[in-house]
Amino acid sequence: MLTRPTLLLLNFVLAAAGTVAFTTSCAQPAVSCSSALGYYAAEYTLTEGDPASVCGQVLGDVLGMQTYYQEGGVNGTPNYLDADLAIRPESIGLLIEYAEIRGAIDAEAIDAVFHDANAIGSFTDDYPDDKTFCGADDFSAASVSLPSIDEILDDPLTEDVDETMPAQPAIEASLQWSNARFVVSANAQGTQFEADLEYTQDGCTAKYHVVGVYPAIGCETDDECNDDKNGINPDFAVRCNTDIGYCVLDDELPAFE
Repeated sequence: MLTRPTLLLLNFVLAAAGTVAFTTSCAQPAVSCSSALGYYAAEYTLTEGDPASVCGQVLGDVLGMQTYYQEGGVNGTPNYLDADLAIRPESIGLLIEYAEIRGAIDAEAIDAVFHDANAIGSFTDDYPDDKTFCGADDFSAASVSLPSIDEILDDPLTEDVDETMPAQPAIEASLQWSNARFVVSANAQGTQFEADLEYTQDGCTAKYHVVGVYPAIGCETDDECNDDKNGINPDFAVRCNTDIGYCVLDDELPAFE
């Protein structure tokens, strides 16, 4: 997660393809409940906990999301009305990846470690309600448990090579998501969301309300967020959150200009 002292950058990829299902009619096609596939910039608001604690200083994160459809559709196709949702924070992925690089995780265990970092829930609705919301809940807790990693200092005998590698403190953390909902319409196909999060780190627990927008776009100014070429729906109300360095929604969901 992005905290005041450190802004962590994502370098893991959720690899798979998502599909948005449509039903046909003479009116506007109805879009089934799903998320976008990829990375959301998420802004965190502390709702319970000590803002000075290690778990209470989270300002935001980039969240990788993916919708998985179950089997059982027509003629062997996926059942687009039975969808699960996976969420993984970039910060957790980065910590795991560095531990893997440094050999702190057994090679045979790495797949299980990454899997445990995913929170898996289910969409509670087939189609959005009359306010264009799709709910998702019943999430499994995402967790990470990593040992401390020592710093590697540069070898003065190899002047042309810098062997320095930073230390990484041990971490025990879990994330429990609840009350997620996505804006799903012809103009916002799961690209705005909000949810509640209970975050526990090293025995400290805090609660947040999280609001996110797809795609995650880095920024320094509001103008960058309102650039029609950046990939964010130009109809969305957005601003630059300079504390986390990403474009975020600038209104309650559904956040449109």
